Amino acid sequence: MTAQEIINALYLEMLFVAVILLGILLTNNIVLYKQKLRDRISVMLLTAVVLGCFEILWTLCDGNPKLTALTYVGACGYMSLFVVFTALLNRYILSRFDSLPKSKWATTLLYIVPAGVFSLLCFTTPWTHWFVRVDETGVLHEEILFDALFTPLMIIYVLAAVISAVHYAIKGRRGDRTTMHIAYNMIVFGVLIPAIYSMEIILLDINSKYLALNLAVSIAMVYLTTNVSTHTLLETRAKVEATEADLRVGTEIQTGSLPTSFPDRPEFEIYASMDPAKEISGDFYDFFMIGEDHLALVIADVSGKGIPAALFMMSSKILINDHALMGGSPAEILERVNKLVCKSNDAHMFVTVWLGILEISTGKLTTASAGHEYPMINVNGKYEILKDRHGLAVGALDISKYHNTELHLKKGDSIFVYTDGVAEATDANNVLFGTERTLEALNSLPKDAAQKDVLAGVRVAVDAFVKEAPQFDDLTMLGLKYYGPKANTETEES
Repeated sequence: MTAQEIINALYLEMLFVAVILLGILLTNNIVLYKQKLRDRISVMLLTAVVLGCFEILWTLCDGNPKLTALTYVGACGYMSLFVVFTALLNRYILSRFDSLPKSKWATTLLYIVPAGVFSLLCFTTPWTHWFVRVDETGVLHEEILFDALFTPLMIIYVLAAVISAVHYAIKGRRGDRTTMHIAYNMIVFGVLIPAIYSMEIILLDINSKYLALNLAVSIAMVYLTTNVSTHTLLETRAKVEATEADLRVGTEIQTGSLPTSFPDRPEFEIYASMDPAKEISGDFYDFFMIGEDHLALVIADVSGKGIPAALFMMSSKILINDHALMGGSPAEILERVNKLVCKSNDAHMFVTVWLGILEISTGKLTTASAGHEYPMINVNGKYEILKDRHGLAVGALDISKYHNTELHLKKGDSIFVYTDGVAEATDANNVLFGTERTLEALNSLPKDAAQKDVLAGVRVAVDAFVKEAPQFDDLTMLGLKYYGPKANTETEES
């Protein structure tokens, strides 16, 4: 085997290694780091993989007269995609350094026109032979436009990116470590090409200057794409981890703002639970004493999900709590809160609220609803829907009016309130759990079941219905059972 044949074999092996490495990076970018295929790094990696495959095809077929057509396909596909890759690389690097041309005309002139013209010339070269020509022995030769157009275009794209990287590094913008790493790697990329090219020509005595340049560019390209991809993925991962840390803290803050200890009172029993669909919930519940003889009950559902909904939830919860302690009926409290929310509601969010105030000594329960789900009440040994009067959700309209609904709870009566995540829980066939199944779940429980078991029973019924289908909405419930005023309960016990 001659020295040139050994070099060609090594060159082909390096191409295979490069394509496999770039393919792994592309897979990691999409699968491991959850980036989309249209992400700039993904597009660059995909382009590099495909042009590498074209180059392998070209290298394998070159010199075989029976595979002339495949030689043209490999060479033309490689050249056109190499222009696309260097243009993408140039735009990516310049964008990281805030050096991209702002004008659409400049973008068209610098990127779209050259790529379009070059691709047209590449795909017509089997007939025109302007770029390359395959002789009768199957060997491919570069023609005049190859050196006159292909090489200068590549140099311009690469050189502009290298100069931009040098400028960025010298200017010393130390604020973004990832961008500085990319600048350094781009500079190394610019140095690697002439260094490897010179080494091949001088030390290995490669007789094809194009082969030497192509190999140098391929090695430098693998180096650059590997490092740029790695730094970008690490940057993305760092942002994801920071977001996850913020969500964990937000979850802890939100959970800590909800009552987690339930009063042990002889007059009533109360229990509540919240299962968020995501880390941060837009639902909330609350209960607190107003004076010595009144218990406030709140359950609410903020429009939207995530951090904005959680922030809106926190402010709404505080406002409701503060205004309930100031006094007034549930309808009056909701009207005051609604006016305040509407004053500073630039995000146009809203929250459905059910507010009840129980007079412990008499069992009188006064409720008002701001567009919330109908509660389910058990006053005759069976849960039924209580169709109380509704107003608009808090934050929807500043002139909204709300209405009180009054009922008297007797010993053993109970009430169940919830957010729409219960009734709208959906199975794999997009069938809703619904209010009827919720009532069935409640009425199937033992009459003397504790409120904690009541809520757990409803959740078991929901889970059995949806099975493996994902939870799309927050699921929040609150249950209250009334035992009568303290004097009566003490008398009965004695």
